[in-house]
Amino acid sequence: MNNVKCNICESVNIDNFLKKDNYEILRCSNCGLAFVKDMPSDANLNSLYTDNFFIDGQKSQIDGFNLNGNPTYLNALKRLKNIKSMGYNKGNLLDIGCATGIFLKAASSFYDCTGLDVSEYATEFARRNLGINALCGNIFDINLKPQSFDIVTMWDVIEHVRDPNRYIEKVGQIMKHDGLLVLSTGNIESLMFRIQRQNWHLLIPPLHLYYFNKDSISALLRRHGFRIINISHNGQYTNIGYIFNKLKRLHKSSRAADFSDSIIKRLGLNKLNIYLNLYDVMTVYAIRHS
Repeated sequence: MNNVKCNICESVNIDNFLKKDNYEILRCSNCGLAFVKDMPSDANLNSLYTDNFFIDGQKSQIDGFNLNGNPTYLNALKRLKNIKSMGYNKGNLLDIGCATGIFLKAASSFYDCTGLDVSEYATEFARRNLGINALCGNIFDINLKPQSFDIVTMWDVIEHVRDPNRYIEKVGQIMKHDGLLVLSTGNIESLMFRIQRQNWHLLIPPLHLYYFNKDSISALLRRHGFRIINISHNGQYTNIGYIFNKLKRLHKSSRAADFSDSIIKRLGLNKLNIYLNLYDVMTVYAIRHS
């Protein structure tokens, strides 16, 4: 395909893959990376992350700022347990795409924490309500010292950025030698994708610009001096209300969906947490070497 090359392996062997919501998705036949053909500008991308992006999701659902029943907080505790099990029990931690700071609130009991997010609303929320050192901007605009972080986390972030190759290069620069990078992203070779194809819940351009498999995410990290130590498919806590809101967005709402949503809220089930694993999200652990 003329003038198109893979962001990771730079192959020009690019094929048409599928189409979703008028966006063409291409795929590299070499490493398997799939991506949106016509990338929005940074300004257009930033405009997608309005206050409602965080308010409608579960990342700012804090009932009286009591985090104990918050699904994002419960997920944070599980993630921190995994990080600590690898011997990273203290140090400087940077959470990129920190949203409203719930993961960092949990992490602050163990680490010196900094958060980074493009949303002014989310970072202000984190600072004001949770006491988190949350910076507003992207990784290229904020002055982060080289080799200053022992741990960098990127929960569901890498699929949102316009240039993953450049992004991970920068992440490597701000990490200490032998530092731990943990990121999560959808797996486009999962059974859920193969069954659902265009209806896969993570196929949402232009919010998600890139779609990885194990080979492509590993190639990206190895290119910038990371050694992969584990790739797992972990489940997450979520609540019934969030699931129904997501289904309504995916299927453009309907009378049946609206009616079901109203019944769930009336019965008070919308805040009921469940543990769900569709085995379509990868969590990647990698160590920075050179």
